[in-house]
Amino acid sequence: MSNTGTGTRARSNSAERRSANAGRWYKIPEIPRDKFADCCKDIFKVLDESHTSKTSEDPFLKSVLKGATNMTEETWMKAEKVRLAQKALEGKMGDFHEELMGKFPGWETYPVGHSTGCDVGKLDGTIVMEVKNRHNTMNSSSGEAVVNKLLKNHEKGKRAILVEVNCPGGKVTRYGAPASIDVWNGRTTYTFLSGRDSFFDDLQQTLQYVFTNFKTLAQLKRGLGIA
Repeated sequence: MSNTGTGTRARSNSAERRSANAGRWYKIPEIPRDKFADCCKDIFKVLDESHTSKTSEDPFLKSVLKGATNMTEETWMKAEKVRLAQKALEGKMGDFHEELMGKFPGWETYPVGHSTGCDVGKLDGTIVMEVKNRHNTMNSSSGEAVVNKLLKNHEKGKRAILVEVNCPGGKVTRYGAPASIDVWNGRTTYTFLSGRDSFFDDLQQTLQYVFTNFKTLAQLKRGLGIA
């Protein structure tokens, strides 16, 4: 028996074990594992970067916070690193949800400049979605522009939905949208796409496991048994 054959079988068995283990923590089987890994790519990239503020430091703010919270200089620096990473991540989470929603069977994520002007839609063109990570991402004027865009799609016979993934208490902001335009929070949207109420919570649990146990995209792919 050749060593090459033995090595190939060992690698195959190892991949099978990783794939079986992923079945215990990967709670969103509606999304193919390789597609989920693709959606996480930009998040890993942000976490891997060193973030610095583009504005000058406010030494008075720093003094107030250090004094009020008894922070040491080291603790302040760690907190600042977390704050900057969070700011960068918030800009990517909307992209993450747009990409993930387009990975459900029968759905797609539209490229920038798509004829609908929207982010996600059904492959048959009957439903379009504009996706925002937070209920307060837009101001009144930009919210009105989005609603008008959705109305144009509705007038063409499409069901038009504004998605606000994260809302306080699940309460959305309608930005003056008429009843003909659906405005949904993240839980409602993921229930609609997946067909089950638990998807929203399962996604949170899956993401927490991923970023607790895998520090790179390559590690995630191995953990999912796809590399």
